[in-house]
Amino acid sequence: MEEKGFPNNATWYHADDYGVCLEQCERILSCYRDGALNSISILPNVPDLGGALALLNQEDPKHVIRRVLHLNFVEGKPLAGAKQVPLLVDKEGYFDKSFIRYFIWSHTAAGKRRAELKRQLCVEIRAQLRAVTVEHDFHISAVDSHQHYHMIPMVFDCLMAVLGEPESAQQQILQVRIPTDPLKPVLSVKSPRRIPAVNLLKWLILKTSSKRNVRILLQKGIEVPVFFGILYTCEMRWEIVKALFPAYKKYANDKGTSLELMFHPGNLTADYELLDKRRGELREFYMSDNRFFEAECLKMLKNPCADLVH
Repeated sequence: MEEKGFPNNATWYHADDYGVCLEQCERILSCYRDGALNSISILPNVPDLGGALALLNQEDPKHVIRRVLHLNFVEGKPLAGAKQVPLLVDKEGYFDKSFIRYFIWSHTAAGKRRAELKRQLCVEIRAQLRAVTVEHDFHISAVDSHQHYHMIPMVFDCLMAVLGEPESAQQQILQVRIPTDPLKPVLSVKSPRRIPAVNLLKWLILKTSSKRNVRILLQKGIEVPVFFGILYTCEMRWEIVKALFPAYKKYANDKGTSLELMFHPGNLTADYELLDKRRGELREFYMSDNRFFEAECLKMLKNPCADLVH
């Protein structure tokens, strides 16, 4: 992919969930200013997307940071409008369907029901992509999703359909995340912490569609970086990254592709900052102390550990 703008051996120190509120944007960008962060995922359906873009461009005027669309079917309200996507929202117009619900739909919905689900997914994907390209030009070059919904085959196929449309093709999406860590690097090194059981379960579920999705992406000429972040989701602390990074980097180099490390450094500090204040599990997710540890890791990666960064 080097000829299109990304070096083959790039390492992306990536932050998910940029844009929830401007205060959170500042906290994430401090990991660029004071750390190794060079990639972010932008939530498109946030209250002040324009303000989030202004902060990003102010901190990164030369677009050093890789900018990624973070498709969101998890929280907040749809950009297409609730009336356009009624199957995806609750009676108050908020996204409310779990990953498992979409996963079941993908494998069981048929006929007119399936066709309507796919139509609504395409409508919302199109709206979210336009929000960070046409309406607010973030210079998007890659796509992933909040809590990895895009890995579900039905959602993934809708994403591919939208990216194939003439307007979307102009955006030059170079990479799409496949969030399944290869096991070889993990098994070759003794980690200082056990893999949390919930993360192993996530990995197993995502693995069911990873080969299929990779095959489709490579056929379309879209790069799939080697990924490091599911097995230790919200546990990407310094001691873990220090221990495992060399093995992941070697694995990516051997594959001749880039490497993405996923962090969640953007903590929230108050309920008013949440996109959906009704859901306690999201409050816990955004206000976890682990976000401080992951931000600290990104900052430690900048200079004291130049051997890891390079």
